[in-house]
Amino acid sequence: MIYFCSQQNRRALVLQHPTLNGIDYLEVCQTGTDCGCGKQLLVTFLQNVGSANLTSAQISISGGSSTAQVKVLSVTPPTSQAAKTITVNLDQPGDFSTYTFSLVANPTTTDPPDGFDPQLSTVDFSFKAGCPSTSDCLPDNCCAPPIRPKPDINYLAKDYDAFVQVMMDRLAVLAPNWGETHASDIGVATLEALAYAADHLSYQQDAAGTEAYIGTARSRISLRRHARLVDYRIGEGSNARAWVYIQPDPSAPDPLAISAGTLLFPRVPGLAASAAPNSREAQQLETGSTPGFATVQDATLHKEQNEMHFYTWSDADCCLPPGSTQATLSGRFTTLQPGTVLIFEEVMGPDTGDQQDADPTKRWAVRLTKVQSVDYLNRALVDPLNGLPITRIWWAAADALPFPLCISSQTDAAHGSKEVVNVSVARGNIVPADHGLWQDWEDLGTVPDPPPAPVTAASCTCGSPNPIDVVRPRYFPQLSKSPLTFAGSFDPTAAASTFLGGTTAASPVLQVRDEQNREWTILDDLLSSDESQMVAVAEIERDNTVFLRFGDGQYGMAPEAGESFQARYRVGNGSAGNVGRDALAHIVTNAAIAVVRNPLAAAGGTDPESMEHIRQEAPYAFRTQLRAVTQDDYGAMAALDPAIREARGTLRWTGSWYTAFVSVDAAAGDVPTPALVTATGNRLDLLRMAGVDLEVEGAVIVGLRIEMDLCVDADHFQSDVGDAVMRLFTTGNLCNGQPGILNPQNFTFGETIYASPFVAAAQGVDGVSSGTLTVFQRMDDPSSDGTTSGYLTMGRLEIARCDNDPDRLDHGVFVLHMDGGK
Repeated sequence: MIYFCSQQNRRALVLQHPTLNGIDYLEVCQTGTDCGCGKQLLVTFLQNVGSANLTSAQISISGGSSTAQVKVLSVTPPTSQAAKTITVNLDQPGDFSTYTFSLVANPTTTDPPDGFDPQLSTVDFSFKAGCPSTSDCLPDNCCAPPIRPKPDINYLAKDYDAFVQVMMDRLAVLAPNWGETHASDIGVATLEALAYAADHLSYQQDAAGTEAYIGTARSRISLRRHARLVDYRIGEGSNARAWVYIQPDPSAPDPLAISAGTLLFPRVPGLAASAAPNSREAQQLETGSTPGFATVQDATLHKEQNEMHFYTWSDADCCLPPGSTQATLSGRFTTLQPGTVLIFEEVMGPDTGDQQDADPTKRWAVRLTKVQSVDYLNRALVDPLNGLPITRIWWAAADALPFPLCISSQTDAAHGSKEVVNVSVARGNIVPADHGLWQDWEDLGTVPDPPPAPVTAASCTCGSPNPIDVVRPRYFPQLSKSPLTFAGSFDPTAAASTFLGGTTAASPVLQVRDEQNREWTILDDLLSSDESQMVAVAEIERDNTVFLRFGDGQYGMAPEAGESFQARYRVGNGSAGNVGRDALAHIVTNAAIAVVRNPLAAAGGTDPESMEHIRQEAPYAFRTQLRAVTQDDYGAMAALDPAIREARGTLRWTGSWYTAFVSVDAAAGDVPTPALVTATGNRLDLLRMAGVDLEVEGAVIVGLRIEMDLCVDADHFQSDVGDAVMRLFTTGNLCNGQPGILNPQNFTFGETIYASPFVAAAQGVDGVSSGTLTVFQRMDDPSSDGTTSGYLTMGRLEIARCDNDPDRLDHGVFVLHMDGGK
């Protein structure tokens, strides 16, 4: 099932079809002498199923842990008394997990057998559905809002602009409705006066210095060189990226090719969507102040991809739920291929049906990983119910929908309560582009002649000249335009959602050649180069001015006197390229283009690292710890791996030497995998002290048994209150995005677990009049009584857990005893 629909009409429609069949429901046989202790499934269909002759090869059952995988042994056909029911015999019953039962044409495909409806050929079930429960079995899914970080106040601000920004940031928190920016406003004037006074005080605190010291250097290039000496590489920023939708004009050929490097620009009133190269309109766009973009790869546009509608299988009020990685499109789209990028976009308000009410935040880019427009027999894929052509698409989990995407809806009463379809659409013809315009080859001048050679005197002993070094000519050319573009490499196979995330390995988009047309490579520094390598470094000053530094004959080849150079580069960098959604509207091309727009805001543009930030960060770069001496060092270095949530090191004397035992708690919330243990050991082996052995082991998990008696208020339903408490005492996250009470993130090594937070949390639930903790003990030590003492202690390498997982009772149990209520 790829949709979660409020109205499910499919079953009734299939029942009316003369030849189509589908699964009605599935039961796990639990009682009777022939049930085999849960090893039989009774599958009932909508129509008689005797003529289908289903075999075990046409049944696929997935789900369960590694030790609870079930295998189909045989299929018992229906009887005359139960012509719609088959019996599936299994080798063993399953566990508490959710399993998926599917009918397939053969083991090599996911398509159902002929005559079976694709939407009613798969059903989820549980072997433990008969276990007692006081709650409604219908899941209540919630979409947690993103956790917004608290405002970051820079307490290390040292100049006027920084003090103004700090106070403006603070005012945004204390008085969010105050947004005055006029200089004559009393609030702004007071703020600037305070910043002026603070700037003078900061200046008085600073000692006079020169460019020789990182703390007082006024040149960003000087700071860059100082920082490199302590292995700190400053950030030069990166350009922004955007997914651009380009719609061919109806008069354009189909398909239409767009070459890499095609220029795109933000909207300019009065100009058409496309402008011919070298035209007056193109010159107006290229010389304007708006940031220019360029496509990063060749693209082919297809008119059928302009707007594609989702297929809802005749159901209504449908949406693609969060986490979706597949969908069905209405129609056959032969131009869609794996690797094609689509953008899903809400185009009208679900409650009103009006285009102006569409939510612009409900847009998402995905890169297709699989496209199916034919079935396993190479027939055109259609809905067997009505014969309409369809196309199924899949995308990677990295591009999973982060929000529910409405497909069809019913408007509210004020707008007629009418059915609305195509609330959201899929758009193809999406082309990647990034910020920055290429400049023509620019003359950098010639290398000046060296100064006159110094006068030397003969030695009084050997007659040889004094060893006086000749000063090399200063050649430090400057580019005429800025800012220089820094861009990362483009991966055409990566997930679409990662494209807008920017890059941490941006490099300058700059080409340098000499008068002999030899290319000089642009590096980050020259320290690893020798005198035979033609290399240079781009250094950027505080005003974004770009200078080129060449080698000196020892670190990189030194340019010869009189030699001339040229440079070709892109201009456009930083957050200025992070234009909003639908900002781009023009393309420079001879092709007929009707619409140009970026449905998603450009992102990834980051500004160069400020001088103050370099001063604050660079001096600490050389202090990076590259060894483990104390036992705490081993834990700290192991925890640097994002796959490890926390680690604790212990030094033990083994009789002849010390061994460092490192206990790790995996971020995934389970015991560390052998691969993680091996990788951690290999990484720490490079940091350990000589003569110290190393062992990596999993943390000691101590399960907690917690039982509570809750008295429910007479005005509340007991089951509702119980569900609310269980949603609070979850191992995942709450609907507000905060971790649940039993989330493993709340427990750490050697932590004393107190009873009072559990009681307080339960009593804080609406409808609970009182709560009492009746059992609070360690699973491995039932004699421990935390209800009397009010706490349970853990050893140094022990971590408390209460996962309340019926498959892992050793990881803790949480039980509620309810009384009262309705």
